[in-house]
Amino acid sequence: MKPKILHIITNLPVGGAQDNTLLTVENLRRDRYEIHLLFGPEGRWLSRAQAIEGIRCIEMPTLVRPIQLLKDVRALIAMTRLIRRERYAIVHTHSSKPGFLGRLAAHLAGTPVVIHTIHGFPFNDFMPQLIHNFFVALERWASALSHRLITVSELNRKKAINLGIAPASKFQTIYSGIQFDLFDHPVDAAALRQSLEIGTDRTVIGFVGRLSPQKDPLSFVEAMPEILRRHPGTLFLIVGDGELRQATEQRAEQLGVAAAMRILGFREDVPDLLRAMDLFVLSSRWEGLGRSLTEALYCGLPAVATAVEGVPELISDGETGRLVPPQDPEALAQAVIDLMDKPADAQGLARAGQARVRGLFNVQHMVDEIDALYQTELHAKGLL
Repeated sequence: MKPKILHIITNLPVGGAQDNTLLTVENLRRDRYEIHLLFGPEGRWLSRAQAIEGIRCIEMPTLVRPIQLLKDVRALIAMTRLIRRERYAIVHTHSSKPGFLGRLAAHLAGTPVVIHTIHGFPFNDFMPQLIHNFFVALERWASALSHRLITVSELNRKKAINLGIAPASKFQTIYSGIQFDLFDHPVDAAALRQSLEIGTDRTVIGFVGRLSPQKDPLSFVEAMPEILRRHPGTLFLIVGDGELRQATEQRAEQLGVAAAMRILGFREDVPDLLRAMDLFVLSSRWEGLGRSLTEALYCGLPAVATAVEGVPELISDGETGRLVPPQDPEALAQAVIDLMDKPADAQGLARAGQARVRGLFNVQHMVDEIDALYQTELHAKGLL
């Protein structure tokens, strides 16, 4: 009888943690495991999850992202009952909210192996210290219920160990892979630009991600005037949406750069759209690793990114791209201008960045490492 594995994630919007989770359940061996996926009721990728062949999808209406005490308690009770009834050999949780509720439920149900992937920490350096310390303590408590912890970068692993979240022996870094084949087909960039009404002679600087405080699109907007002063005609292409869309548009109007900025909203053709860009920017205030950055580097784009969390594992300043401090529009603008002024140097950085991603971030390598971890833990528990 194949071991049952339950993956738990909150909702399924377009995002790095969601893509990581879905790629894992899409690619794990069906002949080795019976795979179930539990998720909340919202998100653009609900249909993607439900279309995965050979797994069981479990939608839980009470599993929502915001803290809502009544729903959270109901979700915990429902999860515990489900896990106890199905007798999962492994419960594998993803991200903060499902990581807390799912690990507690698995512990209460007596699950033999509990694994949690830290896609990003629930705390960051921009929140009040008291709240930061509370979330660190909560993560320590939840990690005590885990048998193994996966981080998506070595820098995240080291940070977690330094904060005393769990002993080093519980951690394993497994880089968050991407599907190379989605990016390998030929794209007519000129035709794509024409469809977007972008002239082939314009330099396009791209941003892909949620318009949220974490991704900090406002710093990107505030860097635009200086870039335009030095390189008139530049177009800033934003692929994404979120709660800061209106603020982003308003700030662009205030700074007089709205005519040079396009927001496309969420798109399913990001692999193609990256080919229409000349340079990529990641302006995040915090970031587990930066999935959109990984994809941009794979596509051979020169990149400027903020030096936060796991990002320096992708970008070594002056080697595979440029790093700048978070919330520093002036530094961001200058780094972009430097790359635009020296296109040969920019392409050299891009080639090095592409080589780094090709060597470390293949999705099959990620899934193979997760599979090996499952096998090790199942053997240790005598379940194989």
